[in-house]
Amino acid sequence: MRRGLTVALLGLAVLLAAGCGSSYGGGSGGTTAESSDADGAQRSIAGVKANDHGTKAVEDGGKTEVELDDFYFEPTVLEGKAGETVELELKNEGNTAHSFTIDAQGVDKVIEPGDETEVMVAIPKAGVVSFYCKFHKSSGMAGALAVTGADTGGTGGMTTDEDSGDDGY
Repeated sequence: MRRGLTVALLGLAVLLAAGCGSSYGGGSGGTTAESSDADGAQRSIAGVKANDHGTKAVEDGGKTEVELDDFYFEPTVLEGKAGETVELELKNEGNTAHSFTIDAQGVDKVIEPGDETEVMVAIPKAGVVSFYCKFHKSSGMAGALAVTGADTGGTGGMTTDEDSGDDGY
């Protein structure tokens, strides 16, 4: 009887520990893949499921603030002129560490809760380039850099090395 109770308690402890998550665990920190802030409906942006928190125009040489929160980027889509370079001020207003990652541009910044950093990015020469949080991408924490007027939905307009012959920017 005592052995059975010990096994049951150990099993319960394992289940509770699995639900806690870690800020660097790559998981969703206990949320499901369908989690979304009440203001951000999910949609496909650059072929990636994202919690949509709007679109903002950026300017060459200007600085644009991007909020990283649990689990979205605001704004979600940054539009600008083809090939222009912009500075983003990344502010983590969430309760867990987040990253701002753009594979095509070699950008991978980790920002702790309450911290901020700046990064230079390039609007692609055509179409869109996705960015995401490497810890919470499966929870919809993704967005895109887009040429003004580009189709950001589905996979249409997605710029990749194979598509364009350059690095997408």
